[in-house]
Amino acid sequence: MALTFLELTNDVLTRMNEVVLTSANFTDARGIQVQSKNAINEAIRHINQKEFAYPFNHSTNTSTLVPGVVRYTIPSSTKYIDYNTARIKKNTDLSASGVNLKRLNYNEYISKEFATQEDEIESTTLNGTHTDSVTTLTLVSTTGFAASGSVYIASELISYTAISGNTLTGCTRGAEGTTAAAYASGVVVTQFDNGGVPQYIVRTLDNNYLLYPYPDKEYTLLYDFFTFPDDLTAHGDITSIPNRFKPVITDGAAAFLYQYRGEMQQYQINFDRFEDGIKNIQSLLVNKFDYIRSTVINRPTSSNSGVSF
Repeated sequence: MALTFLELTNDVLTRMNEVVLTSANFTDARGIQVQSKNAINEAIRHINQKEFAYPFNHSTNTSTLVPGVVRYTIPSSTKYIDYNTARIKKNTDLSASGVNLKRLNYNEYISKEFATQEDEIESTTLNGTHTDSVTTLTLVSTTGFAASGSVYIASELISYTAISGNTLTGCTRGAEGTTAAAYASGVVVTQFDNGGVPQYIVRTLDNNYLLYPYPDKEYTLLYDFFTFPDDLTAHGDITSIPNRFKPVITDGAAAFLYQYRGEMQQYQINFDRFEDGIKNIQSLLVNKFDYIRSTVINRPTSSNSGVSF
């Protein structure tokens, strides 16, 4: 059973010999009760800040890439992404065999002039909703778009014969065997000539990522990452930290409560125990063992020559 905010708060209040809360009066807490709630969140934050890769905060991201879009935003709860796990999922319908992406430094991306790929793409969004059968597309802007040609919306390729203002006219929906679909206002529309199955993933300077080459179809990108959970707020909110480490959270919260009260001796006793508890969590759950492979080369021996190697 997961640890609830109410249970953790009451454990601290009991240790401090204070009145415990119920689910009914949890939001009406006052004084030491509020401080106990704050201390629980502070202890959990401190534990999570001590380590990037706690297994209890592990998650796998699955993203559908947008044709002609280079840069992507990481999940808002992300603490750390293991970009070595990034891969394109196999999809026979898209002629994607599946590929593990190589990591590329952002400065290399610039110095190798890979960034020029971003100059090949024209991008805008739909202005208004569109059904799967309309033969005109109204865009926010058509600046930079060819007088006639094709655009991508999601996985649908749409050819058009002319531009009138910000509207593409003479549209053929579901061109080249793609499937026509209905779209909401604000959906991305792109035009490009190159692209392909991404081979590299690059962490950007704003802590997001980009792909090279940019996708020309709706490939699926997978990668492992570790989250930084939100603070607990409601009495039934649960922490991702396993139940067996409840005493560690309680030690930390008690330490912070003693600090609030100015009882520095008790604070130090509890905080030292808290830090030891965090080290135990790290030792139990995050120990990394080196994989050792023998590099010895066994040479054959020759009984005829009488010489062995």
